[in-house]
Amino acid sequence: MAAVTRVNGPLVEVDGLGEAAMFEVVDISGIPGEIVSLSGGHATVQAYEYTGGIVPGANVTALGEPLSARLGPHLLGGIFDGLLRPLDGAGMWLDPVAGRTRDDRTWHFRPLLDAGSPIAAGTPIGTVDGSGAVAYLVLAPGGTVTTIRPEGDYPADTPVATVGDRDVTMVWHWPVRRALPYRERLDDKVPLITGQRVIDLLLPLRRGGTVAVPGGFGTGKTVLLQQIAKWCDADVVVYIGCGERGNEMADVVAELAELTDPRTGGRLLERTVVIANTSNMPMMAREASVYTGVTVAEHFRDMGYDTVVIADSTSRWAEARREFASRSGALPAEEGYPADLASAIAAFYERAGLVTTLGGGTGSVTIIGAVSPPGGDLTEPVTTHTQRFVRALWSLDRELAYARHYPAVSWTGSFSRDGDALAAWHTRNGRRDWAPLRARVAGLLAEADRLSALAELVGTATFPAHERVVLLADRLLREGLLQQSALSAVDAYCAPERTAALAGLILDTVDDCLQLTEQGLPAAEIETRDFSHILRAKETP
Repeated sequence: MAAVTRVNGPLVEVDGLGEAAMFEVVDISGIPGEIVSLSGGHATVQAYEYTGGIVPGANVTALGEPLSARLGPHLLGGIFDGLLRPLDGAGMWLDPVAGRTRDDRTWHFRPLLDAGSPIAAGTPIGTVDGSGAVAYLVLAPGGTVTTIRPEGDYPADTPVATVGDRDVTMVWHWPVRRALPYRERLDDKVPLITGQRVIDLLLPLRRGGTVAVPGGFGTGKTVLLQQIAKWCDADVVVYIGCGERGNEMADVVAELAELTDPRTGGRLLERTVVIANTSNMPMMAREASVYTGVTVAEHFRDMGYDTVVIADSTSRWAEARREFASRSGALPAEEGYPADLASAIAAFYERAGLVTTLGGGTGSVTIIGAVSPPGGDLTEPVTTHTQRFVRALWSLDRELAYARHYPAVSWTGSFSRDGDALAAWHTRNGRRDWAPLRARVAGLLAEADRLSALAELVGTATFPAHERVVLLADRLLREGLLQQSALSAVDAYCAPERTAALAGLILDTVDDCLQLTEQGLPAAEIETRDFSHILRAKETP
């Protein structure tokens, strides 16, 4: 009989687990934990709940499986903790391990195949009604369909088909720390439209790409991520609140439940999975939450959907790993973080991608990770390591935020490694002016930044007229294009066609101003002209 010998915060030492394996889940008197160290029959377990009340001698039972996610039709529209245990409608105490919880609800199953059909692994054999805003597909292993149930209502754990000698249910389990398999990773570059002009035009993100969003307190990370969750053109959104404040998560859930989904006409929450592991929840469940979230996204990717994982924030995840490493006696590296921090961050972002699924379809997982550097220090380890492994960086600027410029994305401190390729995609798909618009806007902003530094020293009165027009263009681009109101019914989302039209309007205005300077009109007179038509254009549907 395995029993607790010592408790040290979330670390529990256990004797008598001689047959157990690394990373196996155990039940410590009703509290779930995961084995992180084994030496003979002595094991060190990281607990996923508060360990108050656990004393030496308490019974420990090995459950014979790694930490796994229960994947099924109950996910869309649900709110879960870091172990994927449902929070909506839950009582004071959650079930010890979500993967072993039986769901007695019934779901309406519709078969897509007949008995006797040969199928490849990952082929959909049926759909489930009432499971969210997108169709939930029941995927099967490869083989021949021996039996399949007729259309009807069945519990989720009831076999709805037999493929070969294996039963297929509407739910199944997968270890969260291991990526779901796929047939092939694709290199196609297709943009993920976010509806935020500064991102879609200057710092675009590809489907299956990765992006980090670093920014100090008060720079608007959570607001930006919420806007992307609301408006991006993904099929499924997985929102992970990793160590954030509970009131912020409550606001996110409330808005998702109230907002009308422009794609389906229903509620946005119906195609969203929320994983809420807030700052007052167990620290080690926070560490597991990012793996749980990306596993859910891979599950819907395998159905052929484009999914987006929004992790707010990966810094809290890294801090949980640091706290655990210090308790377990691991050798500390930079600022106390474990030495494997860089490889852990790389492995997490590596699970993004656009792939050919096992069933032959195409799906993607895009990962957007917020980074909360202490004191806004972008040289700290989590930020610097993350920048090495992502395809894009949307750095939030404190000065822009304090000037009430939202989104406060710094176009000088950010980058997109896929920008040119995605601009070429727009050109191939009918937006022939996209690439030159993007290049000219970026060029004017860069030139204005250079001139602004000089203006602080000598003033703008000494500048030639065309350089003063460049500074005017910078102001018009900031206020008329890059600044966007999340509270405006018209301006909260901007389609690519409208973004191009606004950029073209501003650049045409700048060209007119440059032409006037060539005709001898003083720059001071041009600067005092009324440009309110540009601001009005932002609010014109």
